[in-house]
Amino acid sequence: MLNVNAGSLYPALYRLEQRGMLKPSWGESESGRRTKVYTVTAAGRKQLSEQRADWARFSGALAAILRVA
Repeated sequence: MLNVNAGSLYPALYRLEQRGMLKPSWGESESGRRTKVYTVTAAGRKQLSEQRADWARFSGALAAILRVA
């Protein structure tokens, strides 16, 4: 399980929103509280795809190095 504290999560969400990667909207939780909901934008999906490709290259290279060692 990934645990992220509010002091890290909300600044990250705000930065992604400012960069156009996330789009916020207001909704209501099951308990009736007003809540902010984020949707990944097309730019966010593109960035995520690029980051996944970078990670695949990096982790593949690392795996190759570890197999040789």
